[in-house]
Amino acid sequence: MQAIVFDPPRRLWPLVKIATLATPRAWIGPLGGLRLRDVPEPVLPRGDWVRLRTILGGICGSDLALISLRNHPATFLQRFASFPATLGHENVSMIEEVGPDVRNWRVGQRVCVDPCLSCIPRAIQPVCPQCAAGRPSLCDNVDRGSLPPGLIIGVNSRTGGSWSRSFVAHESQLFAVPDEIPDDIAIVTDPIACALHAVLRRPPRPGETVLITGSGIVAIGVMAAIRALSCENPVTAIVRHPFQQALMRRFGATDARIHPRSWSNAQRHDDIASVVRGRRVSARFGNQMLIGGFDLTYDCVGSGPGLSDAMKWTSPRGTVVAVGTSQITVVDTTPLWFTELNLVGCNGRAIEEVEGRKRHTYEVVFDWIRAGRLKLDGLLTHRFRLADYRAAFQTIVTRGRAGLIKAAFVPD
Repeated sequence: MQAIVFDPPRRLWPLVKIATLATPRAWIGPLGGLRLRDVPEPVLPRGDWVRLRTILGGICGSDLALISLRNHPATFLQRFASFPATLGHENVSMIEEVGPDVRNWRVGQRVCVDPCLSCIPRAIQPVCPQCAAGRPSLCDNVDRGSLPPGLIIGVNSRTGGSWSRSFVAHESQLFAVPDEIPDDIAIVTDPIACALHAVLRRPPRPGETVLITGSGIVAIGVMAAIRALSCENPVTAIVRHPFQQALMRRFGATDARIHPRSWSNAQRHDDIASVVRGRRVSARFGNQMLIGGFDLTYDCVGSGPGLSDAMKWTSPRGTVVAVGTSQITVVDTTPLWFTELNLVGCNGRAIEEVEGRKRHTYEVVFDWIRAGRLKLDGLLTHRFRLADYRAAFQTIVTRGRAGLIKAAFVPD
């Protein structure tokens, strides 16, 4: 079968990284580690696994960071991955084979797969304290057990991923998609669930002012989750393009402000100061700081400058929720100390306690879609064949011109 396979260009990393500063063609071309290959279909690791046929394979920001070499080569996350790997962890899939020990699933069921390869898929008993607490994204054993290292499907050399015709998953990872939810909405389940998990880690409190930085699918999910939780807080969103501004307003932003890439650091700080009635303070070499800020900020950018801005734009003793990961980078941590900020991390999905019930984040998303609390139609804007993967990534990096919100691969 055809699959989009990634093998990091370890020796050529510095050369490719320098080339990517000039053009994205460097990391999707011959020097990069991304290839369309013919690979064998993965086999079931044990009898309690299933094989799935991909209907849609979503393209995540973390996938883009990986293949475009945004992640520093020293990142410890590579210790929790095994390459070469067929990429893709976001998915809507159909079960096409069940192992002999699978009891609650049948061929033909449509599912979304929680990609976490935690203790249970790895056949580790007893499970670690994180898995026992319903937090598989924080599993202590993602490099142990019966599978190769790999946090999730898509960066594990044995399971495959959704950027192919088929991949495998443990029965505990499966969540049935309700019949009334179409594929083009089900494919955003994972990013919306990750956004909801971030909001549940630190929900807005009554009276707090809220800022969302970033304008991708996760930022949209954060905005949607805040309103789905019936939080009436004023929310300001920072976006790049007019279509993103309209989208954030559609999902409930009180104010959505365009910060063009052409703006200076001072211009961006001045704009935030005008919202919070604060003031900008300049330092050397163009560095800026803000007196005043928002009570709660969700950083959905996932970069060093993005995290720095989020901290600078948050009021003293306020809270920054790091929804994206900046990994190894340069961050101005002065506000963390200077204004006694609270910094909250969040990773993936979990067993959440919502409105007095404990459910997996996917199940909460499904329930809220069916109840009309989450209206996610129209978010999947682009579909690509596997063979067109280079065109797909060229479109993604110019998303402003293309009006791209969410893209997915449709296996041939």
